[in-house]
Amino acid sequence: MKREQLYPIFLKLAGQRCLVVGGGAVAQRKIVGLKECGAEITVVSPKLTPELEASARRGEFRYLQRCFQEQDLVGVQLVICATDDPEVNEKIARMCRDRGIFVNVVDQPELSTFFVPAVVRRGPLSISISTGGTSPLLARRVRELLENVISDELGELASLLGELRSRVRQKIPDASQRQALWEKILTPELLKTYKPSDGSSLKEQVEACLSLRSE
Repeated sequence: MKREQLYPIFLKLAGQRCLVVGGGAVAQRKIVGLKECGAEITVVSPKLTPELEASARRGEFRYLQRCFQEQDLVGVQLVICATDDPEVNEKIARMCRDRGIFVNVVDQPELSTFFVPAVVRRGPLSISISTGGTSPLLARRVRELLENVISDELGELASLLGELRSRVRQKIPDASQRQALWEKILTPELLKTYKPSDGSSLKEQVEACLSLRSE
């Protein structure tokens, strides 16, 4: 049988209401990721890990100390279900699908409408690895391999390119011409050798290209 193809996507969750059902170790890991993205988190669970209890006391998320209720889905954009009750998981997943809410049910990919990938982060540079729910451990192992390959310097390069991008867009309105400029500057060799001390020369190179186009 042909496997369903997944569409990779990055979501802007800052200020968005997200619900986590469950308060164990797995839920704790998911909550950490949502916090990093600035999501507005509600956690529903009869009990929490000690670490999550401390986070709740600090007001890092809204905590409802009880079992899930249907009303918990009102206004929610995304749900992560991390309970150890398959019937509860299936019920919540069905409710989410009926309401068009993205839902991830931990360890039950057949109930999920999205998967949380393993991620390598270097500043604004993010690389996500997913097996579509077939083997989270394999995704983690691949991430560990990439952790040793993707340098912190590439994250700093991404930050610098972000600073330069708006100026290039201002000076070169045509998208194909901008692409040609970046192709010239952002070479494979640069990725291999870039150091933070190279930032000034890279800025000068971009400015030189822009000056030539304005002459």
